[in-house]
Amino acid sequence: MTSFVALPTKPDATLAYKLIPGDNASNLLVVFLNGLGLAQGVWKPTIELFQQSSVSPKPWLLSYDRYGQGASAQDPRGAWPTKDPGYAHTLDDVTDDLHELIQTLSPDRHSRIVFVSNSIGAHVARRYADRYRSKFLLFRLAVANRLRIRSRHPTVVEGILFLDSNPGNTDYDIIWPNPKDPSFNLETMAPPGTALDVYEAAYTQMTTIFSPAAKNTEGFDRRDIKDILPDPSKPKLKGSKTSSEKGPWITVVGHELEQFSKEEWAMMKIPIGMAAMYTQPMWQKYNEGLCRLTDSDRAKGPLIAPNTGHFIQKDNPPFVAKELQELIEKVEGSA
Repeated sequence: MTSFVALPTKPDATLAYKLIPGDNASNLLVVFLNGLGLAQGVWKPTIELFQQSSVSPKPWLLSYDRYGQGASAQDPRGAWPTKDPGYAHTLDDVTDDLHELIQTLSPDRHSRIVFVSNSIGAHVARRYADRYRSKFLLFRLAVANRLRIRSRHPTVVEGILFLDSNPGNTDYDIIWPNPKDPSFNLETMAPPGTALDVYEAAYTQMTTIFSPAAKNTEGFDRRDIKDILPDPSKPKLKGSKTSSEKGPWITVVGHELEQFSKEEWAMMKIPIGMAAMYTQPMWQKYNEGLCRLTDSDRAKGPLIAPNTGHFIQKDNPPFVAKELQELIEKVEGSA
């Protein structure tokens, strides 16, 4: 059953969430991060399968809808005069809301986190891991200088499962050839048999819908993500329950090209073959970069999830549950 909570800083707007208690012996919290397209309910099959796994002790599990998504209220920031209409929250706004949500719902388990993220949720996971680890390090420095900082508890992201991360450092008008460019050659730059008007329509859709400046029903402002996270392999992440400086355990998963291409054609009439020519090479390189966010011995992938399009958790929950189980076992030192 979905529950609702008002964050202390936004008492008039509720967030929808589901918190599944784990074993008392576990101080680990697994947080599921949505993309833009699907709300938290899509994680239910994966969560149910994971709960049937042999992982022990079982961690606590949290899924939620961001402001403006699913059953959650609209973001109060959307009414602020400093916000452009349609751009209610930035990546850092979302990250701050998430931290406040975790501290509100699970104050005893906010110090050790594993993220399971899809699409734009991957940026939230990376930003959170970097910002809140950094804030703890600043606290330690401040203590040494006899200053007072709000929180004394370290937040360490121990693991991240990336599911088809949105490549936030590029745009489709860079990836795909512009049909208006004088050098454009349809025969060599598009799949065989593609009509010019079909290519032009596809190009317009991809460069409009997926532009960082494009507005969405949630109000997620994506315009600064490319500046905040310009490199998929940086900043390097730190996350270990030991005293070492090892990075978090990371598993990077991508979609299956054939299924993804079929979905693009069915939903937006993107010619079959465009993804193979342009999108997939870029995405594969991006996923390889994500693997370098941590130490090489703590990275797995990039993997291809069988029979999946962009929403891997919807198309293949058993695969996601299996990879999550393995990730948790690594984090807890039982693998």
